[in-house]
Amino acid sequence: MDLGLFYQIQVPKPWDDRSESRKFQEMLEQVEFAEAQGMTSVWFVEHHFRSEWSHSSAPDITLAAISQRTAQMRLGIAVVLAPLHHPLNVASRLATLDVISGGRVDFGIGRSGYPYQMLPYGADLADVSEMVEEYLQIIPGAWTDELFAYEGKHYSIPPREVIPKPVQKPHPPIWQAVSQESTAEKVGRQGLGCLAQTSVGLERAEGLIRIYREAIASPEPATRVVHPRVAGNTVALCMEDRDKAFQRGAEIIDWYRVQQRIRDSYVWQGYDPAKVPADYQWHYQRAVQADTARADEVTSRSLIEDGGRFCIGNPDDCIEYIESYERMGVDEIMPLFQVGPVSHAEVMESLRLFGKYVIPHFKDKARKDKARKAAAADN
Repeated sequence: MDLGLFYQIQVPKPWDDRSESRKFQEMLEQVEFAEAQGMTSVWFVEHHFRSEWSHSSAPDITLAAISQRTAQMRLGIAVVLAPLHHPLNVASRLATLDVISGGRVDFGIGRSGYPYQMLPYGADLADVSEMVEEYLQIIPGAWTDELFAYEGKHYSIPPREVIPKPVQKPHPPIWQAVSQESTAEKVGRQGLGCLAQTSVGLERAEGLIRIYREAIASPEPATRVVHPRVAGNTVALCMEDRDKAFQRGAEIIDWYRVQQRIRDSYVWQGYDPAKVPADYQWHYQRAVQADTARADEVTSRSLIEDGGRFCIGNPDDCIEYIESYERMGVDEIMPLFQVGPVSHAEVMESLRLFGKYVIPHFKDKARKDKARKAAAADN
């Protein structure tokens, strides 16, 4: 089990003149400290027009800065929103990041679940699934072919030498966001890494991962690299005192759930429900029919104490949470520590406790597992 970080760069109101810049500077300090504690990756979302919820609209630039402050951590984008960028631009920017980081990039791709952040870029919901599929042909080709050309429905590229080329050969791992059963099957069949949310709870996450694992067992690769890995993310808070962690965690999850409801209230505004494509109905219904984690009658504390959704508690609780997903085949957990009203000091304390207790626990498990396999091979 690898452990990393996940960032949305959340900046709760009220704001002052330094609210955004302070969050970014704190994040840089947190990431450096996390690497020193043994965390192996850091991932950033791409969102637009989502004030408070996410100020991470240029993750490649953020990761470029981090690449110069870290030595080993994998640098992931979860995910590049395909309808908002030309794939050649993405290919050249991420190849540049791979070069300056010494070959540490993980490239996640997705559609965006909501028209609110797509419409200003001129993207039509009816096109975006096809655009993602063309991305999966264009970017690996641009990264590996000396002279690349492509002719598709949405992109027409005459022969060009696309530079620079990434350090990783044949190219960096490619992942896709997975929130639906059909996507889990497609992503597995295409041989891509699976980016999942463990905050959906154990039962739903296990179902999606099972579908993905079954499909990737016999892949029809869409790229030059088959990457059979699952990474999951959720909100996390670790304290020595379990009750204090649950109490503070409930305050943080309260804020998180309010922000989810605000998001759901406007991300489909101005879009004719009759025009929602079939492959976006799941996202549309999810916004208009909120799930249990958004329901007012369910308290945030009960969601935490019931387990499965959030990595919140003392170090033993966090270990138990991560192990529950390890057993179902998750390879990496990337907790969202910097969430809403949490303070920089609280994030750093969570990271310290992960470094003291959680990470050593999983490193020791890995050593013992390796020794058992070696002993079995000798026999």
